[in-house]
Amino acid sequence: MSAVLVSADDAQLRPTEPGIVRVATSLDHLTVLEFNEPVTMAAAGSSTFQIERHENKVFIKPLKPGASTDLFVWTASQRFTYELSPPGEVQNMNFAIVAPLPAPKPTPVNSEMDGVADMVITRTFLGAERIDSSGIKDKKKGVTVRIESVLRSRNALYIHYSVRNLSAQPCVLVEPEVVELGAAGSATSLYDLQRSQLTEQQIESLGEVKPMPLAVAHFETQSDHLLAEHETHGVLVVRQQIQSPVVVQLTFKLEGGRKQTEAKATVVF
Repeated sequence: MSAVLVSADDAQLRPTEPGIVRVATSLDHLTVLEFNEPVTMAAAGSSTFQIERHENKVFIKPLKPGASTDLFVWTASQRFTYELSPPGEVQNMNFAIVAPLPAPKPTPVNSEMDGVADMVITRTFLGAERIDSSGIKDKKKGVTVRIESVLRSRNALYIHYSVRNLSAQPCVLVEPEVVELGAAGSATSLYDLQRSQLTEQQIESLGEVKPMPLAVAHFETQSDHLLAEHETHGVLVVRQQIQSPVVVQLTFKLEGGRKQTEAKATVVF
């Protein structure tokens, strides 16, 4: 069949029922169905229409007046159903109909990766040690640091902290200095203080201590700009094996032109 394709008219898709598209034709004229992928098969219910397919197009030409039939078109991923109406006036026919694009396929869920992530997060929650900071009082018009929990891995220590600013001025948090306080001569048993944040009196009871710097492998906070009357949380990582019980002290430098230039938290793990 030889054909000259004309530009598509403002064809109206008039479905007679869900999934079926009505196609208006006219004698001695072609209607072109165009798809977004190659057509694999096309079949009509009557020989009163000439049906040909080529690549991603199907050509329809009515052969007799008054005839109608159905048409099925298959592509690699979809099936389309049409109702071919009896040939009518040229001004009412569909010159070209473009099939709608297929709905995007949902992104497959990688269940294996999700399972690994679930396992890691679950073990993180289960392995975290809650730190008792009930003895620490918030500093009125000042900044208070609390150690919320600690998580140990084979070669690292993860410290979850919070910083509360009850002053009238904002401040900027700088990566804290972390030291181990050697308290070999302490008269107080560190075992009795494990998993607790120490008050000033408890720190003094340790006696003379020897600070030993611990390198911070990673430091992250929700916001390093802490507004007045606000609180933030963060986590720092010490990539080092630490034997319990041990006294660890965090010292945060506070920038922002304020009287309190640092805030400390001392904890026994």
